[in-house]
Amino acid sequence: MTNLLNNASFEGGWWRKTHTGQEFGEIFVPEGWVAYWSAEKTVPHDPNNTVGYGRPEMHVINREPPFLDPLRVHSGNRALKFFTFWRIHDAGIYQQVTGVTPGATLEATAQAQAWSSQQDDAHTSDGAGTGAFFKLEGQTDNAVQRNFTFKVGIDPTGGTDPWADSVVWGQGAHIYNVYAQVPAVQATAQGTKVTVFLRSTVLWPYKHCDAYWDAASLKVVTGGSGGGSIQLHFDPPAVQQEKVFEVVARPASEVGELRLAFEGPDEVLVGRPRLRTNEVRWRCVALKPGDVTVKLFSGATQLDQATFTTLARPSFVPPREDYERVYVLLPPSAGAEWVKVVVESSGWAAQRWTVGSSADDAGVGPSRRKVIAVNPQGWPSNLQAFFNQHYPGVTYEALNAASPAELKALLSR
Repeated sequence: MTNLLNNASFEGGWWRKTHTGQEFGEIFVPEGWVAYWSAEKTVPHDPNNTVGYGRPEMHVINREPPFLDPLRVHSGNRALKFFTFWRIHDAGIYQQVTGVTPGATLEATAQAQAWSSQQDDAHTSDGAGTGAFFKLEGQTDNAVQRNFTFKVGIDPTGGTDPWADSVVWGQGAHIYNVYAQVPAVQATAQGTKVTVFLRSTVLWPYKHCDAYWDAASLKVVTGGSGGGSIQLHFDPPAVQQEKVFEVVARPASEVGELRLAFEGPDEVLVGRPRLRTNEVRWRCVALKPGDVTVKLFSGATQLDQATFTTLARPSFVPPREDYERVYVLLPPSAGAEWVKVVVESSGWAAQRWTVGSSADDAGVGPSRRKVIAVNPQGWPSNLQAFFNQHYPGVTYEALNAASPAELKALLSR
């Protein structure tokens, strides 16, 4: 299907167009798009926020450091980043598309991810941990996980006011650390032009409120001369290595037998197609991480194609809800008597610390974690340097005790 958007993947040039008409030195967006943001000072969900919504900085970023680790570009060489620092935002970009056939049903979507944190570890988002995180709006009651919400909207009248009643918004999604597809939205064109909006909203004024966008699309689903009669979707939108996902085709009219073909370095196992009301589904498993293009055919005719990124199997499963943890780390030589005095201390009784002798176990976990290192000189290398290098964000405290009894006294204080 033809993508009706201009500079849809942001690979072209950039300019400084904004919805106010005023240019700002800290704002440059992909050419063909216009920046917008809320300047509302009242924040009903957070009465303590007396500053209100801020104007974000917006930059076109390249596939180069510091955006390689973690990777902030979904496909190609460019993406869009916008962010606020210790402030919230309700902002995004829009593009008005002309030459649309009135009555055509259009579908828009894009790829997005957020970095949302009060700390400086770019690999970790508060409440979401490390690795891929995706939940639809309404699927979590965790206020930290709900900080970022991504949405895509279409104004079928072609208006450019993102807060107008005429805008049709898709379902929101909380997406962190790795790109995933924002839920698609459909609308029926009322004239010869429509407007596509990409939007992120932030609840809490964290230090890092960074939104990343890439690979936007607007396609004709039914009607008009610019599209076909079928389109591919992924369920869930974020595909993970060795986890079952489904490729979904939703024909708008009668078509022949459908089949899928995959291209890319990934290896994908595909089950038989299953027919449901108004759609066909294939259960799939991607065995390796990487970018994959899936093509949909009826006979020898290609009807559509789409690209997804298989996310690497996470080596760490983030906690269900974020919490604060204190880990009492004993040296390798410590025996059972050292563990016994930790458990018998009044500090453990009051706070239920975690006790162990694995530095890696002490380093992983929730975003707020403290390590009390008992006799760190008992380790073969500098323990604090180890945490700074491999587990940034850990609060480190050394505690020296000549005997288990002395350790019990120190912990009880």
